Amino acid sequence: MGIPDWALGVGFIIFAGALAQIVVVKLRASVRVPPPPQDTGELREAFDALQHRVGELEERLDFTERLLTNQREADRLEPPPE
Repeated sequence: MGIPDWALGVGFIIFAGALAQIVVVKLRASVRVPPPPQDTGELREAFDALQHRVGELEERLDFTERLLTNQREADRLEPPPE
């Protein structure tokens, strides 16, 4: 009579799951995580530098928004061309 089709399907699903698990374990083992910094002072300096850069970006964005707003208001106030 032979092996039923459903049993072959279940066997294939189990095999594919086991194979996927092996691949995931191998990939995780190959990824190297950098060691954490030994000194929290380095982290603090990096964080402060990022905060400074974000502050500068906020100032630039505010300036650009003000320019665009002034330009739009000036366009509204001009008389229509004849």
